[in-house]
Amino acid sequence: LAVGQVRVCRVPQQRQAAEFADILTCVAEESRGPVRRTCMAFVGGLTKAFQKEECIKGLRMFFDEVYPDLCTEVLRLPNIVTTELMPTLKVVLEEGELSALKPSLFDAVGYHAP
Repeated sequence: LAVGQVRVCRVPQQRQAAEFADILTCVAEESRGPVRRTCMAFVGGLTKAFQKEECIKGLRMFFDEVYPDLCTEVLRLPNIVTTELMPTLKVVLEEGELSALKPSLFDAVGYHAP
């Protein structure tokens, strides 16, 4: 339902990467685990509302620009990325698309995309 509402908003392509990164940042800051995991599923669903390449740009923005500083505020962020975000991304992105996140993803959390 929420993803459908985002699709109806027709977010301009030039805004999609930044919006994706901002939404992911808000989700990562959520301290309540069940709420955060539900929101991670929403983030995954955004790959159906936004153009996938814009979502990948947004992920790169998140890992390159936001993640390092956010780790000082959200101490569990590396664990959250590994246990919540990555499984979601593996469902909605192809292997090649995950690989496109290198080196941002590896630099951030030490994850080797296939």
